[in-house]
Amino acid sequence: MMPAPRGVGAEPVKTQPEPSGESLVDDARVRAILAAMLAELRRDTELVTQIDALDSKLTASLTRDQLPEVLSSLTELVGQRIQRIERAKQEIEGLLSHMVGKLDEIGQFVADQNQNQSQAQASSETLNVQLAGEMKAMGESVESADDLQQIRLQVRSRIDSIDRHLQEFRQREAALTSAMQARSEQMLSRITELEAEANRLHGQLKDEQRQSMIDVLTKIPNRLAYDKRIEEELKRWQRFKQPTCIAVWDVDHFKRINDAYGHRAGDKVLETVADCLAHRIRGTDFLARYGGEEFVMILPGTELDNALRVVEEMHAAIARIGFHFRGTPVSITVSSGITALLSNDSAGAAFDRADKALYQAKANGRNRCVSN
Repeated sequence: MMPAPRGVGAEPVKTQPEPSGESLVDDARVRAILAAMLAELRRDTELVTQIDALDSKLTASLTRDQLPEVLSSLTELVGQRIQRIERAKQEIEGLLSHMVGKLDEIGQFVADQNQNQSQAQASSETLNVQLAGEMKAMGESVESADDLQQIRLQVRSRIDSIDRHLQEFRQREAALTSAMQARSEQMLSRITELEAEANRLHGQLKDEQRQSMIDVLTKIPNRLAYDKRIEEELKRWQRFKQPTCIAVWDVDHFKRINDAYGHRAGDKVLETVADCLAHRIRGTDFLARYGGEEFVMILPGTELDNALRVVEEMHAAIARIGFHFRGTPVSITVSSGITALLSNDSAGAAFDRADKALYQAKANGRNRCVSN
């Protein structure tokens, strides 16, 4: 018997639907990536409420059914952030264009001032020519006059003419002065407005720069701020040879905390550790979140032995933290590696030594500091 052709008397092939509510294969990694994206979006204060609502969905395991909705909400937030950045960009471009217009006005003002000076100089030269002419004519009249009365009349006529020239000169000068004063007042107003706009833009840019160097979650400096600071400290160390140490910290078993209690608990642990370290660093020290659960500290003017004592005290303080998440006690410890700056050191080389010491501390049992 011939087999039935496709679609004629044959049973349709049924595809098996994916089970509804099935957990993602790498749920913890997906949630970590989404949480990191939300942390970056949190820089926009007007999106915080929406971000918090979406962040709350990441506390529990994500299913395949939930993921499209979460990604759709995240896409919408990213779109809003892009729109706000674009509006800010357009505002700055408009302000810069406005400032260019004001600079053009200043250039025109300078040109008008030069023209006014030329007009004033021409008016003075005209007066000089007129006065010289009148004085010459007066002398000629006196010489040609027949009697005293005629001399008096001619002198009086010339004096009146000189007075008229002086009045015309004063009127021209008054008009020029008035016009210059009006333009000066107008330009002063424009310059004041320009300065105010420039100051506002400068303040806005400083705020943006400051925010770009602060970690959104822990409110301490971020890796960008660390990169800037370590370059400064390297230059200072190369100049003065003042002992300087770098310590790298890592929260022990952080992934286990995330898996057991959720990413919100992990975030709280990072905030708590950052707060504990920040309140115990000295005025000359520098602390930053390097990334993930890793922190980095710069200790200028500190020998390695003294730096070790400072770090050990911080280890003990963190271990004493009574951290609870939703009523459940969570043990927090950290491991760290520390190194001193060496001759011809680079920022990368110094950090790598401290990071290598950190991994040695973890290999030795965690909750300790190793120097390198």
